[in-house]
Amino acid sequence: MLLERVRAQLRAKSSASGEREIALRPSLYHDERRTIVLNFRQLADSLSREPEHVARFIFKESGKPGSLEGDRLILNGKIGDPEFAKLLQLYFKEFVKCPVCGGIDTQIQREKKFRYLVCEACGARTPVRKV
Repeated sequence: MLLERVRAQLRAKSSASGEREIALRPSLYHDERRTIVLNFRQLADSLSREPEHVARFIFKESGKPGSLEGDRLILNGKIGDPEFAKLLQLYFKEFVKCPVCGGIDTQIQREKKFRYLVCEACGARTPVRKV
């Protein structure tokens, strides 16, 4: 009886399309002139990307210089929580999510001067820009 109850709850919570989602919850600390992302390495690991690649994207898109120190990302200048979350969603859409099937099991592969987003679910190869 307990097993049937658990199965019923799981069916109710699962999405119809079977898609998985990544919860990106950055922990930001605002200093006088800096913004520090305390759990940056965890965010990059949840996206299955190198922290340096994600950091370069954030530096370029926000227009603010910064550095990567250990598990933290330090940005020179203030960035609000909604703006940083929007940057992470933009990175997710461009460099993680497969544009063909919508899967998140992807890798960035380099071939000569080009970079491709390769989906492990459907096998699609989509060119992505260099950061």
